[in-house]
Order: sequence, then C-alpha cells, then structure tokens
Amino acid sequence: MVKRINIFVLSIAFCVVLIPFSSSANEWGTITIPAGKPIKIGLGAMLTGDYASLGIDIKYGTEMAVQKKGSILGHTVVLQAEDDGCAGPSSVAIAEKLCNDPLVVGLVGYMCSGGSKPASDIHNKYKVVMISPSSTALELTARGIPIFFRTCWNDKIQARRAASFVYSRKWTRIAVLHDKSDYGQSLGEDFAEHIRAKGGKILAIEGITRGDKDFTPVLTKIKPLKPQLIYFGGMAAEGSLVVRQMKRVGLRKTHFMSDDGCYTEKDFIQAGGKAANGCYVTYAKQPDPAWVKKFEAKYGPKQTFSPQAYDAANILMMAVEKVAEKRPNGSLVIGKKALRDAVADTKHNGITGEIAFDTYGDRTGSVVVIYKVVEEDGKRFFKQMIF
Repeated sequence: MVKRINIFVLSIAFCVVLIPFSSSANEWGTITIPAGKPIKIGLGAMLTGDYASLGIDIKYGTEMAVQKKGSILGHTVVLQAEDDGCAGPSSVAIAEKLCNDPLVVGLVGYMCSGGSKPASDIHNKYKVVMISPSSTALELTARGIPIFFRTCWNDKIQARRAASFVYSRKWTRIAVLHDKSDYGQSLGEDFAEHIRAKGGKILAIEGITRGDKDFTPVLTKIKPLKPQLIYFGGMAAEGSLVVRQMKRVGLRKTHFMSDDGCYTEKDFIQAGGKAANGCYVTYAKQPDPAWVKKFEAKYGPKQTFSPQAYDAANILMMAVEKVAEKRPNGSLVIGKKALRDAVADTKHNGITGEIAFDTYGDRTGSVVVIYKVVEEDGKRFFKQMIF
C-alpha cells in the first residue's frame, strides 16, 4: 500500500513538474500540421519592379535551402513566396495572409526595412517568427519585438564602418543623399553623425524619391559645395542613376559611396556602366565559395542577399525540427513560443559564417566589408578593399 501511495505521489509530482514547461512552451499557442499536409515556409520579397533582382535572389536562396531540406518528420517542406513590393502596405497584407495560414511556421523576410517594420507588428500579434535576410534598419531590433530576427547586420554597424573608411581616406567634405525610406534615410543620417563625430563636415543632407529618374537638380545644388564624397543611403535603381548623373553635372572628381542596397552587379555595376568604376559600397564578407558555385550553377550570378536568405531558412527549419512533436495520428504540433526560443538560441555555422542572435534579434559578430567597383581585363566587378 505504501509503495502504491509513493508511486501515486511521484506521478503527481512528475506531472506538476511538467506542467510549467508545457505551459511556458505553448503560452503563445501552437501550430498544428495535420497528417499528410506540408510545412510552409513563408517568404516576403520584391519579386517585380525596380528591385526585383534583389528579391528574386532572396527567393532563390530560400528556395535552395527548402529544396535541400525536403521534409521534416515526414512532412514535405514547401516555400510560399509573396511579392512584398519593398513597401509597408503590401508587406502588412502578406503578414495578415501568412500569419492566418495554419500551415505557415514562420517567414523569411521581409526584404526592406520599410516593409519589415509594420509587418513585424502583425507577426508579433499572431506570434509568428520572421527572420529577415536583408532588413538592416537599426530600429527594427530596438522596438522590443520578440519574434523578429535577422541574418544580416544593423545599419549602425554599416554606417560606422563606412565612416571609418571615409575618415581613413581623409575625405572630410561630404554630402549625403538618401531615398527617404526607413532604410536609406536612417542609414544616411547615422553615417553623417559618425562623420561629424570624427571631425568631418557634412555639407548637405538631401532626400530623393524612390522611382524618380532625374536627380540632376539636387546634384546641381550640391556641386558648388565641392564635396569630396557623396554618400547615398538607398537602393541600386536610384544609386546607378546618381553615379551616371554625377558625371553629367561635372562632379567627376567627387567619390561615391553607398550601402548594401547597391551591392548588386546587375542593378548597379551594369546599370551604372563606366560611371560605376571607382564607386564604393559596404556589404558582408563573401559567403562559402563552394555554396556560391552550386547556387550560380542552378540560378545564375548571385546578386546580394541570397546567402543570408539561405541561412535564415535553414535556421527556421532547424528550429521547427527541434521543437515539433509528432502525434500518433501523424500530425505535428509546434509551440509558437518554443519555436521562437529555439531560433533565439541559434548557434549555427552557416554559409555566411557563425550565426547567433543577441537578446534583440540582431546577429552577433556581424562583419561589414568595403568593396570598390574595379575594371580589370574588360570586366567590372566588386573588389574587397584591404581595410
């Protein structure tokens, strides 16, 4: 009798111990993937329009990871790609759509900071994890949104690195342009702040409009100030036009520097033509060469954020595999909070290097590199600077 009572007491104690863990893991609710149904990985990127090459590159990186994984615990993994337009309204609409899809476990995206910011509020409402490979605006991880992570860097790192390089070149008279987006404007202003802190002079800070084609009025306004450098916070569609039009208005000796939005061979180097020669951009270190070879054999030349997208998709899928519980009926049950925590605890050696996240969702140890557009043997390309 005593033995039976002891077993009963132990059983009760065991259940009491388990309840808090189960409750904590599922306090945000669960995702249930029925037997025979696929696990969906969402994607938000610009697939049409001026920056489509960047978005399609992100799509290809994500797709490559999903296809390689194939399945998780007997459930096929599929990619559901949506065109986020690199903008807030379309990203919000996608967020509502995917967060209400019972088969979606998380999302790779969104492509642009201006889309990720409002979309992250929707994801936080439904507690659906998102990992952006390309949204770099500082404020995204300063808002206390627990479901947001990124495999790229934040712009504080990028702006500081760019300013340090400029200072090393003794360029002290600088004009700043930006495209008025959450991404471009915050990056341009942060860069200007770092330049001022180093004793440099910001001659002007001017905004341009995404989609415009003629920037000669603002460049003509800047010309009499005789800047040694024009720094541009924005994307390649406008950046390539700025460098071409700088030559036309007579700013031929003025250097040009931009951000990862201009790190694209197709939309900056090719579109800018010879005017792109000598321009500088900031971007990450090159990914695993073996992976690049496989990627380009399948999809053609890599553009910008496909490596970060590949890593983001793998991190999300590894987290799903870690926390998913297989039920006797063949279904999978995934605790949303447990999934988020598994992503937060990531320690992954990806194709872009070691990946871990700080308490804000920022990637730790991010390294930003300076590249210069050079022409050698008749070919123009980004060449890493020794700095």
